[in-house]
Amino acid sequence: MKFQRVKFGKDQYDAIKKFEVQHHGDFWKLIMDKTGKSDGLSILDVSDEACLFALTLAENHPTNKLTIMSSAEKPTFTFPSNVNYHKGYITRSADAIASNGPFDLIIFNEISHEVGDIDGLFKKLKPLLKDSGQIVLFSRPKNPPLPVPDVCLMLWRKLAATKEELLASANAAQLNATCFSAAVPICVDKVQWENILYSGCFPAVKNTPKCDERTIRDFCVAKSGKFEFEEKLLIVMLRK
Repeated sequence: MKFQRVKFGKDQYDAIKKFEVQHHGDFWKLIMDKTGKSDGLSILDVSDEACLFALTLAENHPTNKLTIMSSAEKPTFTFPSNVNYHKGYITRSADAIASNGPFDLIIFNEISHEVGDIDGLFKKLKPLLKDSGQIVLFSRPKNPPLPVPDVCLMLWRKLAATKEELLASANAAQLNATCFSAAVPICVDKVQWENILYSGCFPAVKNTPKCDERTIRDFCVAKSGKFEFEEKLLIVMLRK
């Protein structure tokens, strides 16, 4: 039985937003510089959970139009009026949101082998992209994983997509790719980290059957002090 996220409400959204502001501001600035503008954008987010940056662009820039397609249930907090939420798998239901495009920016946060056929995913996304638009992917390496309960580690390594795999899939879809690797020192309060783990934004945590709410809580409560670690992240930007 597939394990679904524990919960993704306002507390989890606020915890992720705080984390992003603290640690990922430079990444988002790089992406917006590459995009060339921050207003009047048509954006598609196909991340399964926690489409934080896309929602922030919608909140802060009312002229942007955001379409979210996710297989997860719609989060319980209120979205801005310029956001449309569609429940479904992008690899199966891309036609359902095609009329909202073409898109200036397509975001997939925490891309992994959970999607199954990455070649097929890129081929589905390509027709939805404007000629001048870009697809932005965020991927995490097999090692070292982020601080997660031990029961998640085996699936983490199985689901993690390598740089070589993502570039091969981009080539199969005839997309041009640019990659950036980053290592970021992280220091985060354990209550905040607990909420981030609850949100389901990490595929291995979301899909590990034994990783339930109690497991996450016990893992974080057992931690003395804050979680301090080096976060490694791969950013892949694709264009036609």
